[in-house]
Amino acid sequence: MFRLLAMLAAVAPAVLSVLIPGESCGWFAYTPLSEALPGPGALPTVVWTLGEWSAELLPVALALLALWLPRRFAVLGASLSAAVLVLGALTVVIPYLTPCGPQRGEWLLLLCYAAALTACLLDRADRRPRRPARRATAAAWTAVLFIAVGLDLAATMPVSSTTEDLGCYANLEDTWALVQMHLFTAEAAGVWVGVAAVGAVLAPGPAALFAALVLLVPALYEPVAQLASSSATSNCSGGLELINWSYVAAAALGVVGSLAPRSHTAP
Repeated sequence: MFRLLAMLAAVAPAVLSVLIPGESCGWFAYTPLSEALPGPGALPTVVWTLGEWSAELLPVALALLALWLPRRFAVLGASLSAAVLVLGALTVVIPYLTPCGPQRGEWLLLLCYAAALTACLLDRADRRPRRPARRATAAAWTAVLFIAVGLDLAATMPVSSTTEDLGCYANLEDTWALVQMHLFTAEAAGVWVGVAAVGAVLAPGPAALFAALVLLVPALYEPVAQLASSSATSNCSGGLELINWSYVAAAALGVVGSLAPRSHTAP
């Protein structure tokens, strides 16, 4: 139970980044183009870059520990969570200069990292017998994690506005378009990575199976939305091109890993 709590706490920052709107300002509209944009120094850049990457990869690291090194989960998980907590605290102390002004880390995120650290420490005190995952289950969910991370990185990469760079997509309207935007934001924020990480901790079993099936949401939303919306169009040659086959593969691997039998109970 404590491993699941640690994972949920590690995933919470990604979910909060989608639910809580970010800061915006009209600075660009009122500043002459000849003026140089203010930028952060070297130290804030290093601190904030490390803080953001460590927070994003913490769920992945905890999931891999649960799959491959379950007996070392408490110690290594607590160490990683503590490192992310320290880096997060530094973002509160060291502001990051943006065109909107100095930006500081959120205390709410620090509470998430502290909760993950506490859950890992409590897991170390839990003496109940463990049921480690089989190698097939661990390998399947590891592949799911890597696919989700790869798609997350691809969603954050800059692209131009040309049709070739944007690829095949559905032109949705109204509520369908709003949900489409939220799903893309969730992907860029690492929410689907979090779903994969939670499933890896729960595997095998019905809860992990549910997490695997959730990955079908970003895989099938656009073709389903296009069929359900009478005014939707696309630049694709067929409806199958709208399916995100990478998420379909991740979901299929997750189902396989979830249905695999458990190994013997570890002493």
